[in-house]
Amino acid sequence: MDNPSASSSLAGLGAPAALDAEQDGATVRTLRRVLTLDAVGMAVVGVGYLAAAAPLSDLFGPGAALVAGVGGAMLAAGVGIGAVARRRRLTAGAVRGVIGGGAFWILLSLATLAFGWLELTTAGLLWTWLQIAPVAVFATWQTLVLRAHLRSTS
Repeated sequence: MDNPSASSSLAGLGAPAALDAEQDGATVRTLRRVLTLDAVGMAVVGVGYLAAAAPLSDLFGPGAALVAGVGGAMLAAGVGIGAVARRRRLTAGAVRGVIGGGAFWILLSLATLAFGWLELTTAGLLWTWLQIAPVAVFATWQTLVLRAHLRSTS
């Protein structure tokens, strides 16, 4: 019988206590790994944008200040995602926030392309399309693992 005071390691937003601690542990470990990979990738690219803002500006088209600003935002997002991954109690709400951030990034990138908000070079257009892919992969992967965890604990 369920213990009403028990809690899973992925708590929040109505997630019940884990029924199978071994399965719960595996999905939470997987989710932490996926979040950590996302965080590291985001932070590394952010640092690259910051360090090479001027040459990337020449290559992609937007001004160096915008490239550096995007790099700073990516670095901050990477640190934030890393903080979520390292939380003692990983909450569904925090993971959904990371997924939502990825979805926002994808929509913003698509809107930038569709509405021509930036004067991008051919390389900048290609890079904008290419950078959507890993964000979509991580958001999808995080969603699938979160769903698997929530199903396993219901």
